Order: sequence, then C-alpha cells, then structure tokens
Amino acid sequence: MKYKSIIRYVVLISTVAAACKKGNSGGNQAPPPPEKKVTVSTFAGDGTDAYLDGPLLSAKFHTPIDIAISPSGILYVADYNGRRIRKIAGGQVSVLAGDGNFGTRDGAGDTAQFVDPYRIEVDPDGNIYVMDQADARVRRITPNGVVSTYAGTAASGFKDGDVSVALFRQGMGGIAMGTQGAIYIDDTNNGRIRKINAAGQVSTFAGKETKGFVNGDTSVAEFLNPNGILFDKQGNMYVADNGNYCIRKITPAGMVSRFTGTGTHGMADGEAGTAQFYYIYDMVIDKDGNLLLSDGDRIRKVNPAGEVSTIAGSSTGYADGDGPTAQFSYPAGLAIDAEGNLYVADAMNNRVRKISFQ
Repeated sequence: MKYKSIIRYVVLISTVAAACKKGNSGGNQAPPPPEKKVTVSTFAGDGTDAYLDGPLLSAKFHTPIDIAISPSGILYVADYNGRRIRKIAGGQVSVLAGDGNFGTRDGAGDTAQFVDPYRIEVDPDGNIYVMDQADARVRRITPNGVVSTYAGTAASGFKDGDVSVALFRQGMGGIAMGTQGAIYIDDTNNGRIRKINAAGQVSTFAGKETKGFVNGDTSVAEFLNPNGILFDKQGNMYVADNGNYCIRKITPAGMVSRFTGTGTHGMADGEAGTAQFYYIYDMVIDKDGNLLLSDGDRIRKVNPAGEVSTIAGSSTGYADGDGPTAQFSYPAGLAIDAEGNLYVADAMNNRVRKISFQ
C-alpha cells in the first residue's frame, strides 16, 4: 500500500506539472466549473411539535418524516405522528388527507385515517402513494384527497399476485416510479424489491427470502434491510442497502452490483471503495445524475463515479446557513424540484428545510 501511494503521488505531481506546462505554453483548456454554494433555509414549520395549518413559517408539524413533489410543484409531507398527509402550495400548509386518528380507513380527505405514514411518492398523474410503517398496505390518494387501498391487505407477509391478494411486510422502506406505469416497492423486511405493474400484478423484481450480501442476477441477489430506491435516466435502479452499509445498483439487464460504500458503518467521504454510510433514509437524483441522500444528520452527494461528499449538515441541531455549518435533527425524506432545489423533511426539528445551490 505504501508503494502504491508513492506511485499515485508521483503520477499526480506529473499530471499537475504537465497541466501547468500546457497552461504556460498558451493552452486554452477551460478550468473546472466552481463548486456551487450550498445554502440551507427553513421552508415551512415553526419547530413546534404540534399540528396547525396556515402560512409556511407559522404552520406546525408533528414529526414530518417524508416529502414528495408533484409534477405541478405541489409538496406533500407525510406527517408521521400527526397521522396526516399535508399539502404545501401557494405559501400555505393544509391537510390533504387524514383525520389525525390511528386507523386504516379509506375515504375522502379528513375522513380517511393512517397509522404512521412515513413513505410517500407522487406519480406522473399527481396521485400520491403512502406507506404506513405499521401497516402492510400501499395506499393511494388522488390529487383531490380521496384515499383508497392500492395494494396489499391487513396481513403482513410475502405473496406475489394480484394487488388485492398480494402480501407485503410492515415497514416498507421505499417507493419509486418506473416506466409503463409500474411502481416499485422496497419491501424492506422481506429483503426484496417488489414490482406492481399497470395491470395490478405484484411480482418480485430483485432479492429473495435469504438476507445477506450477494451480487449477480436479480433472482440470486441478496439484500439486508434495503431502504430507499430510485431510477436514473438510463433505467438503472439504486438501492440503499442499509444492512450492508452500501448503495447497490441494478442494471436494466437485471444485474446487481455494489455501486459505492465499503460495507462498514461510518460517515467517511471519499471514493466508491473507501466511502462509508451511517443510515440512509432517502435518496433523490438531480439532473446531472448525482444521488443526493439523507444519511445520519447530514445530506450527502454521490456522483456518477460513486464518489461521496457531504454537502450539508454537521452535528445534530437546528441551524440555517451555509451547507457545512447547517444543522439537522434526523433529516429523513427528500424531494427535488424542477430548479434543482432540495427539500428535506427535518423530522425531529418539525420543519421542512430547503437547500439551494447557487
């Protein structure tokens, strides 16, 4: 290892010297673009652990745990202990669905009930999908607030088939929209990624009953507590494999591999083979193909080469400002808008935070 480090150092010095020589000889190579400034601000919520609708900064949340954005720019928040799905539009926070009581009743608006809503996503038509931590069903909410059961039953288990009989385990950790109307569910406690096609049929996309770490074809791959999934423009799926402390990649051809992370618990930034993860709650992807993720009390970035860096967050707390000095307390769900602004469900601060890049 010592000699490899020396070789890298010599190569680096030689490369820098060559670049300087080229610059001095009249070369017109463009410098790399400067890093954008990262600024964290409070978007909604006054920090009080309670329930109140109204203007953004006077509204109150009761542990906002996840957040999603519709094609029209409406933000939806899974208010975990408030047992409601909140809506943010036109500078106002309101209730889309849920009466605040513990239950699984379907219905319109505040006649519906949720148990502990903690995963939320929006499809291209503006329908909202919700998963309760203590319920084994996938619920769907229309843009005007009508709640129905989309897939699964009250029983927790594993079974493929029609959405009316398929079984999932409680604690599903992620949801992603695929092509041709398909929806993918991170069935965490079954160790599998499930697929619901447009015809309402549930199948196993990747993983199996045995939990562990195995790469290869989706039929033989193993995961350990997968939590958070998304697709890139090329159709690759990324999986936050929290029990294995890494991010896995599934190609359109169905091959699973380690994308980044050593597999050891920690918060080290660096190249794909040296970076560490603590506990990834959620991931989104920006227009440049960078993964943005909430990990511990920080927001981190993984570039297309798998290199990991921290863009915001430090110690646990609450502070707006520049990315490196800002503080979060259990930043959980993430959403990204058309302009590239990142929204963070800052659960234990009972606020929605906004991260802008300038």
